[in-house]
Amino acid sequence: MKPKVPQTSSTPLEQLLQRGDVWRGQSQRFLAKAAVDSGHEALNELLLNKGWPVSSLIEICQPAAGHGDWLLLAPAIKHQLQQHPYSHIVLLNPPAMPFAQGLLFAGISLEQLLVVQIANKNDFIASFVELARASSCCLLMAWQPKHTLSYTELRKCQLATADGGGLYVLFRHLQARQQNSPAALRLLLALDSECLKVQIVKQRGQLQPMTSSIQLALPPHLLSQLPHRQLASDAPVHTHAAVNDQVFMRYQPRRNVLALNISHGRPIRVKRGA
Repeated sequence: MKPKVPQTSSTPLEQLLQRGDVWRGQSQRFLAKAAVDSGHEALNELLLNKGWPVSSLIEICQPAAGHGDWLLLAPAIKHQLQQHPYSHIVLLNPPAMPFAQGLLFAGISLEQLLVVQIANKNDFIASFVELARASSCCLLMAWQPKHTLSYTELRKCQLATADGGGLYVLFRHLQARQQNSPAALRLLLALDSECLKVQIVKQRGQLQPMTSSIQLALPPHLLSQLPHRQLASDAPVHTHAAVNDQVFMRYQPRRNVLALNISHGRPIRVKRGA
């Protein structure tokens, strides 16, 4: 009879190294991650997997809201809606209601667009976590509230994205660049009259950040159009027509976000918040 070989349990260090969020140098196991085409060839060349990382926290710092956020993500939004026809794009705490006709012109279906409005930072964190884990949220665009988010709160958001299978983008003010962040990808984004300026300041799996920005060309019909002035201030933003607000489905945090799910290939109907 062969002597029995004693089975040794893995050490805490070995268990730690098996985690998906631990980078082991140039390990291909870590680098080979799913990604979604950004729609911008120059940007894809700088992203490790040639696109936006899936199941990861993407942080975009801007001088103010409206500095090219929709222009940057529009190709990925259309891609996600085409690949996941029964899923939703969720806007968490948007600085203003998006212009419906502009989204339709960009090929974005309003029926798959949901808006979640929050009242405080705790609701923001809770909603982000719930939405990131919701199976029918294929892309989450969240705008940080005026209150500063701590590293611990950002870590909660980052861990929640690992449980989902979509794209999860957090927009923050440019000042947040000085704060440490657990985000897998951090970008600086600015819009001028001729292009989008993008700089990668952190990318998981990349040793050195970019020292210069790249320029992404704007569509011809948007040339010479500057960012929305009011979005950079505390003044209330007024839409051109009240009917614009009625075409988007809105939900209240903690109350019905968890109901977003898929049943037999169709979205479950969710009761709207009062």
